[in-house]
Amino acid sequence: MVANRKLKNSVLILDNFAQTLAVVRSLGAAGYNTILGRDIHKPIAAYSRFCDEQWIHSDLHEALENTEIFQREILDLLEDRPDIGWIFPVTEISAKVILKLSGVLPPHLQTAMVPETPFMICLDKEQANKNCGLAYPESRVVENLAELSLAAEDIKFPVIIKSVNTTRRVFDRKAYIVHDLDTFALIFNIWPVGHVKLLVQKFITGSLEASDFVAKEGALLAYCEGLSLRTDMLDGTGFGVEFKSVAPTEAVYSATIKFVEALNYSGPGLIQFIKEENTGTMYFVENNPRLSAGVAESIAAGKDIPLLVLQALDLDSTQILKPLIEENCQYQSEFYTHWLSRDIEGYLAQRSSLTKAQRSEWLVNMLRSFSRADAHIMWQWRDPIPGIYLYSKLLIRILRQVFIN
Repeated sequence: MVANRKLKNSVLILDNFAQTLAVVRSLGAAGYNTILGRDIHKPIAAYSRFCDEQWIHSDLHEALENTEIFQREILDLLEDRPDIGWIFPVTEISAKVILKLSGVLPPHLQTAMVPETPFMICLDKEQANKNCGLAYPESRVVENLAELSLAAEDIKFPVIIKSVNTTRRVFDRKAYIVHDLDTFALIFNIWPVGHVKLLVQKFITGSLEASDFVAKEGALLAYCEGLSLRTDMLDGTGFGVEFKSVAPTEAVYSATIKFVEALNYSGPGLIQFIKEENTGTMYFVENNPRLSAGVAESIAAGKDIPLLVLQALDLDSTQILKPLIEENCQYQSEFYTHWLSRDIEGYLAQRSSLTKAQRSEWLVNMLRSFSRADAHIMWQWRDPIPGIYLYSKLLIRILRQVFIN
């Protein structure tokens, strides 16, 4: 590891995902000494000029089942490195591990994550709906195929079917939109392996509206509202690939405040709503109790969510929060951001099942998104190496597909 050890100014960042790179860039640019936790696989964030050090540890997925090895590793690190003042778990995987270790970590160490109670509520869609304090689409939780079929007919098609657990997939997809009984019977002729419960909801036609936010003890501190214009699935159920920031709207802003207050929420989040096309009614979809995968969009638009997560940890409940709320709702609206690599990945994964017209439309949309983007999720001119590494690997994959096929 590098010998750059700023007194109590080092932050240990865990997980290897797109938002990990955003956190490393954000905190490194802000002057923190960034230590990237990684297993034997080198993550893209390790190539960033803002990554000061790397700490190699055992697999986090294995630590979810048995924390003994990882616990010993991290305690040894923290004993050797008293300059580490924060741990930043980027996604649910590392957050769950850190929650398991909460009783053994040094008391001075601050964790940049949502506390256990609201965290676990948000991971369970059934509990999130019951506790959010907001309207949500008509829903049923089911435990077998018979209940699933009955719920779908009861609610009436079209319906959307997904896991109760926000981190789980159903047949390798985030969700299925089912428009009729024949399609339902084709997809759900068996119960998906590994699922105890599924959530069936009335499918609402409308725009998906969301906000990245930071809260402290039920008070909203930072907020950046945006729209997901396209996803990596044609039916819109996948991961966003193009985003546009919008000025705070009363409906989304007030609903976010209600949610934060209802759960006495602290930490980062990505809250999502669906606005019904015909009535304008706003329905709660879910809240991810972590940084969004596309948090780089909020950062580029002027709302540095990862940095604000760390700063919020130092606020106490006696401080006046209103000025912070007013200040931290200011960001650039009508700001477009494109996730080119995910766009390409989605196209490659589905290309064989698309019609010629659909392939052409996807490529045209991709080109338009790229050309009008004010910023990109993975690429930064001031930090180009991670992007060069990522797109070089993607190009090699594309060339292999071309020559093989």
